[in-house]
Amino acid sequence: MSLIHELQKKHKHLHFSLIDPASQTPEKAGLMGRLCEIYGSDAIMVGGSTVHKREQVHETVAHIKKNAKLPVILFPNGAEAVSANADYIFFMELLNSQDLRFRGGEQVKGAPIIKRFGIKTISMGYLVISTSKHPTTVERTAKLDKIGANDIEKAIQYALYAEMIGMSCVYFEAGSGAEHPVPNDMIHAVRREVKFPIIVGGGIRTPEVALEKVKAGADVIVTGTILENDTKILEKIIQSIRGL
Repeated sequence: MSLIHELQKKHKHLHFSLIDPASQTPEKAGLMGRLCEIYGSDAIMVGGSTVHKREQVHETVAHIKKNAKLPVILFPNGAEAVSANADYIFFMELLNSQDLRFRGGEQVKGAPIIKRFGIKTISMGYLVISTSKHPTTVERTAKLDKIGANDIEKAIQYALYAEMIGMSCVYFEAGSGAEHPVPNDMIHAVRREVKFPIIVGGGIRTPEVALEKVKAGADVIVTGTILENDTKILEKIIQSIRGL
């Protein structure tokens, strides 16, 4: 049974907090992890588009685990972001990237490291949805087969592909600091077609928007930037999705 299904025994709709090692010191990341646990987050993801040093990730994970008992899941941008002290790793492919580094290259380099470290893997299809007027960091670096907010059929195709090749979940990501989140109608359309868990993140800044996403069919809501800027809203977002 996957971690997501295990966590869903307690809560039907889950919340994962995303902490970027490049955005603050490891010590502050540890304190943020503690707040995530207090406010009710189900797991902590560690990663970011600009992380390139294993030591940076390792220290961040170490301080989070020192301050919180939540599962820590690596969300790596490459093999160098794999750290031995995490509990899980999203072993993922950025499915709509045309850069082979993200479609097998970094994964091939990282697989022996993950095996040596003994980290539990969660296979994931990762999709970046373009919802902003200006490209997010991941859009600028990943050479995307662009999926716009209205490209629902393309989103369904990629999600079905991920499910059919045996991935355990799909993550629809609008990008860090996105102007708009992944559209509700896209989530709803994909939910009708696939059975595995749907994760949604990027641009979710209010309890109302988070609630819309789970009503549309998201199993997991991911927030990151608000944790850096307004920790109190995090508590309200988590409370909003628990009521369903």
